[in-house]
Amino acid sequence: MRDGAAGRTVIETAELVRAGRLGAREAVREALARIAELDPGLNAFVHVDAEGALARAREIDERVARGEDPGPLAGVPLGVKELHAVAGWPFAMGSTLHAGRIADHTSTLVARAVAAGAVPVGVTASPEFGRASFTASALHGVTRNPWNRDLTPGGSSGGSAAAVAAGMVPVATGTDGAGSLRIPASYCGLVGFKGTFGRVPRGPRHWGTADNDHYGVLTRTVADTARVLDCVCGTDDYDRASLPAPPEPFEASLSRVELAGLRVAWTPDLGNAPCDPEVAAVVEAAAGKLIAETGMRRVAAEVRVDGACGAAYRTLSVPDVHAELRAAPPGKLADVHPTVRGYGDAAAALSADALVDAHRTRNRLVATLAEAFGRFDLLLTPATQVPAFPAEGPMPTEIAGRPVDHWGALAVTFPFNLSGHPAVSVPAGWAGGAPVGLQIVGRRHEDALVLAAAAASERVLATAAAPSSVAPRR
Repeated sequence: MRDGAAGRTVIETAELVRAGRLGAREAVREALARIAELDPGLNAFVHVDAEGALARAREIDERVARGEDPGPLAGVPLGVKELHAVAGWPFAMGSTLHAGRIADHTSTLVARAVAAGAVPVGVTASPEFGRASFTASALHGVTRNPWNRDLTPGGSSGGSAAAVAAGMVPVATGTDGAGSLRIPASYCGLVGFKGTFGRVPRGPRHWGTADNDHYGVLTRTVADTARVLDCVCGTDDYDRASLPAPPEPFEASLSRVELAGLRVAWTPDLGNAPCDPEVAAVVEAAAGKLIAETGMRRVAAEVRVDGACGAAYRTLSVPDVHAELRAAPPGKLADVHPTVRGYGDAAAALSADALVDAHRTRNRLVATLAEAFGRFDLLLTPATQVPAFPAEGPMPTEIAGRPVDHWGALAVTFPFNLSGHPAVSVPAGWAGGAPVGLQIVGRRHEDALVLAAAAASERVLATAAAPSSVAPRR
């Protein structure tokens, strides 16, 4: 086992605390020291509650001293993405429109993690309302990739990814509306799992209408992700889309799912988008090694995502962004990021016909993927088609010599938000000076299979995966 907060995993930390061999307060102090040392150069955290975290850790230590089990996440320091509320903490969602707002409730995801023994230590950065694949905002500034501070850690869960990759905390929450767990995982050498839609509940006050948003966490190992999922998934009366917990815990199923003989397809582009040649080469090599060493069987992908899906996604997302903007004083809208303002402008012209067409496009995508998954069991793609780009942005406007719009760098991720399929990014190697991820996608509700394949990839590609944490940069 590695020493210190920078190297300990979720499971290592929790088991040491449960056994009384590591104090929860010690684990939290280590995390706070790591944040104080590294965060000034990374800007992963936008709020740290040292006093509250240490008080929570003290309660856990007292429970252990009484012979009680604090839970499967005992004493684990937790970062919380600023799109997730924690009562009493800032809840600005990366926007100047909500600067100074304090949450009056706690997200179900965070509450369940705390009930399992986790210790929230602070809020991690997001772009405004999570609407970008790099993490920068007028409110909080630019968040940087620990592997290369000139580059982005991705977005919108970039603060969480930077915090975990740098070893400040072993786990942090995230959201994934179009790739916002998987893209940061790719750029930071982490595990980013977006479960089947509804796998992690979004209560108690999620009001989104697009049904694209998925909640989850970023960790350094698949087993860590599985343990956290087992603590936070399950039905929630406040989320109509929430799913029951699986009959077998995800952590237990990692080694029990048989992969040999499964049909696996590879595509660098889902048939409709350019992919950077270096990214494609690195990830295809990783995919080939995974298939060969697990005994899975490669088959032709023969899948093409409708190019209209990007416009459909935008149309379906417009009401959600409009809901954040409609109450803003006119003078404040000038401070909103142009991408976010664009959604607001689109709301004024939104028609019933456009909504109907968007839903029909989504239904065609679901049908396309249903047919495709009749021919294979798992689909492998890059987790993003471009290497990590400058931390300040903007998002790429050209890939492999072809012009792309806002959705160009998301073309292999956002379709699975529209469809609700489980998908995970795991480290595949390096491209463009930062890590790059392999995306593994499965049929809806086959989350355990996707995680088992991710765990196999972790074993097979161990030399390509990122180290346990990033060394401090002086």
